[in-house]
Amino acid sequence: MTPFMKRFPELGARETRSVTVPDKEDLPSGEYGFIELYCNEPQCDCRRVVVVVLRPETGWKFWAVINYGWESVKFYKKWAGAPASDRSEWQGPELDPLSEQTPYAPALLNLFKWVLQSPGYVERLKKHYQLFRAAVDEEYAKRNPTLRFPEFPRRVR
Repeated sequence: MTPFMKRFPELGARETRSVTVPDKEDLPSGEYGFIELYCNEPQCDCRRVVVVVLRPETGWKFWAVINYGWESVKFYKKWAGAPASDRSEWQGPELDPLSEQTPYAPALLNLFKWVLQSPGYVERLKKHYQLFRAAVDEEYAKRNPTLRFPEFPRRVR
């Protein structure tokens, strides 16, 4: 996973979503940034983003790590190639079970769900995903001019 801002610094800086929270019971007041990370595996088509929640005053300390997939459960079952397995956790926003989370992570997940309702935000994530994927695949093709696709099986689009 690579931050969107690393490949697209200007666009990422302009289009990264943040929310300023007043003093609340479940979250300290202040600004929370939703930093997008996308898969850097060539020819992957997972249609997901990992969002890390940061605060300017704490640097790269992750306050929450959220997985978000915008496609249907049916898409993820087909993409994973394992229809019998449950891929419902890949669809929608969920706290990443493999990442360390702060005690504020559940409240930040709720805040992210609220941000997802902002007009155009989901479309922005999809656009960023497409830009990122195109850059990864173009870079792979340049490094491997005679091998246009990786040797592992291509996943369903």
